[in-house]
Amino acid sequence: MKKLWGVIWIVFGLIFFFQTTTVNAARSFKIEHYHITANIQKNGDIDVTQRLNYQFDGDFQGVYYNQSLNKVADVTKPQVMVDTGYSINHLKESNSGKNETFKLTKTKKNMGIKVYHSTESGNETFIYKYRLRGLITNYLDTAELNWRPIDNWDNPLQDVKITINLPQENVPQLQAWVHGPLDGSTKVDRKDGRVTATVSELQANKFVETHLLFPITIVATNPNKINKNNKHNIQKQERAYAQEANASRQKSIWIYRILIVLGLAIIVLIYLIKFIKLHNDPVDKHDIPTPLYHSFDVPKFLPSLTKVILDKATKADSQALTADLMDEVGKRHMKIEKVGKNYEIEALVPPTNKFFKYLIEEVGNGKKVTLKQIRTAAREKTDDESQLEKNFDTWAEDAAKGSDKYLDSHNISILDSFRSAAIASDIIIFILIIIEMLFARFTVYTGLSLFSLAMIVWVIYWIMNKKITSYTEQGEIEVNQIRAFKRMLTDIDDIKLAEVGDIVLWEQFIPYAVAFGISDNVIRALKVNFSADEIKQSAVLPYYFGMSGFFASTSSGFQSSFVGALGAGGSSSISGGSGGFSGGSSGGFGGGSGGAF
Repeated sequence: MKKLWGVIWIVFGLIFFFQTTTVNAARSFKIEHYHITANIQKNGDIDVTQRLNYQFDGDFQGVYYNQSLNKVADVTKPQVMVDTGYSINHLKESNSGKNETFKLTKTKKNMGIKVYHSTESGNETFIYKYRLRGLITNYLDTAELNWRPIDNWDNPLQDVKITINLPQENVPQLQAWVHGPLDGSTKVDRKDGRVTATVSELQANKFVETHLLFPITIVATNPNKINKNNKHNIQKQERAYAQEANASRQKSIWIYRILIVLGLAIIVLIYLIKFIKLHNDPVDKHDIPTPLYHSFDVPKFLPSLTKVILDKATKADSQALTADLMDEVGKRHMKIEKVGKNYEIEALVPPTNKFFKYLIEEVGNGKKVTLKQIRTAAREKTDDESQLEKNFDTWAEDAAKGSDKYLDSHNISILDSFRSAAIASDIIIFILIIIEMLFARFTVYTGLSLFSLAMIVWVIYWIMNKKITSYTEQGEIEVNQIRAFKRMLTDIDDIKLAEVGDIVLWEQFIPYAVAFGISDNVIRALKVNFSADEIKQSAVLPYYFGMSGFFASTSSGFQSSFVGALGAGGSSSISGGSGGFSGGSSGGFGGGSGGAF
């Protein structure tokens, strides 16, 4: 489950990363707020104020903005300001390229503003003020503004808001349409003579276009006049766009609903099938003994099989192999020595463990083998698998033989199926979250609901895991003993070791601590509870204390080096890897775009 959630957070991180605008590998920027205020004058001119809030990550020299003049009669020289959050700096026009200046370039089709304002990572707002002329047309029956304030930015824009104010209030005949993303919204305030368009996020290379109709008396002195009626044609055109947009929205809503319902239905169906199957093929019932808390009895199995039973695994792993090796050392069947930077494993008696026999007799010289030789053997592959891997896999399966007497495979398969159902459900829920985001329906409420559902499926698995035992009756007796033994080793700091037994007994304990992954606890406690002389008298314990951290978990320790040598060929089995807005365009012009440099 940890791996699953790790993948989910990685994907979320990637989504967040690609929403930012990357300038190069070392820096990036986002436009978090883009607010435009357009005040229409009685003569048809429009005073425009643009406020662009940039979030910079890295060092930038400045920003730039391009105002299209296509079909615009004229534009005044702009005022440029920077709101740093502490003060508003008014910049001067200059071709010098000096900091805190702006360069103005103007052609018949475009006005370019290049702002020189050095900034490091932070949040700053750039303000542009100018007047556009010739955008409003007075027909005989209506005045029309057909304007595209935003057009084809290379970067996504967040929190877009466009406010258009008429020069008078109380305009009952005011009508407005906005073209752009279908999830945008439009508010027509006839009382205040205002139209407001908002878009939460405008994707790169998209536009927002406004189309307003209002009485010609409001801009009576507008010189841009056409001597014909056009109101009906404009309304007809926008009605067609609105119908098309509404149909597209309705289609989108139905697709969204179908996908959400389908996803939830699949989760319900998964669990319906699971519980029907559970009813028809119930779990095996076994008596569970009273749990032991601590036990000082060494398990009757080898460390590898003990770990297999405790983990409910189908085969042993490299950690269990290391524990078996240390068990052989404790029984004086094998010996390990550090020679320079290498380790030698020597057989004091002919090995009975087939894998150790293979290492000594085929990889080594018949008496001993070095980790360097093991590493070399792991890299020598035929048909994508080394002989060492084959022998390890054989041992791993052999080490688990006999576990079926203690593990209830039927109950384990039921638990595995519920765990798989929980994982599958979480994957479906994650897909539903992506769907919510794509359809702009994701809210805190939906997020909490889906997150709760993701938790519920694991609560179901947790309940099933509590109710269903993975062990046979004999297995429950044995694992009860193993768990108590492991708990004793885990709580060893609170136990007076010398009172429990002599140091020879603790020699038998350590290989199991290695198998359980808690050997550091035991070694630390042994140092505290037994003297250096007592430890030296042991034939085994000096392995764990001497040779510069012989058994440390670091890369220089034996355990790490041994497992690393086994997995040198890249074998994962050895190493243990287990309205609204509408679409279309009404032909608006005068669009603006920009960026940073």
